[in-house]
Amino acid sequence: MKNTSRQLRRELLQAGAKASEADELSAIASRLRMLADDKYTFGKIWARAWKPVGLTASAFAVGVVLVISAQSVAPTSLLYPVQKISDAVAVRLHPSYRATVMMRRAQQVNQLVASHAPSEVILATLASYQTEAMNYKAMPHADYATFDFCKTNLEQAAAAAPGNVRQAIVSSLEELRNT
Repeated sequence: MKNTSRQLRRELLQAGAKASEADELSAIASRLRMLADDKYTFGKIWARAWKPVGLTASAFAVGVVLVISAQSVAPTSLLYPVQKISDAVAVRLHPSYRATVMMRRAQQVNQLVASHAPSEVILATLASYQTEAMNYKAMPHADYATFDFCKTNLEQAAAAAPGNVRQAIVSSLEELRNT
């Protein structure tokens, strides 16, 4: 590129341009060649600039699909931690969503008992229900129809549960009644 600039400068001087004009014109010509160079084309610059945006958008879309998919999974699913995290975020953003989470946990306890899931999983889900229920009960506008829905699910679960799980469910129901 330097040789081309020198050659252009020489030709400009031979054509009658002043030295300052030849320097200026050869500098402009060098910049124009850079623009025409393949690595500086608009398409490549555009592609380089949008690659991180595309990757970010793709990651966001995958995350949204995961969160949506996790909303209906059982506690035995690999996506259950995603459900719990998304529920925690939703409750933080909109505290009244806690009622939905509480009802979901009560249903999950019932479903786990009905599907003869391991006691540890049922008890962990019951503990999650209890935490949500205690926090919901402390809210100023707690809806007791929501508790009735949960109570019905837990009573059904208790009726079908094996001994130690039944005892835990009954204790949970009594504890919530007394608080």
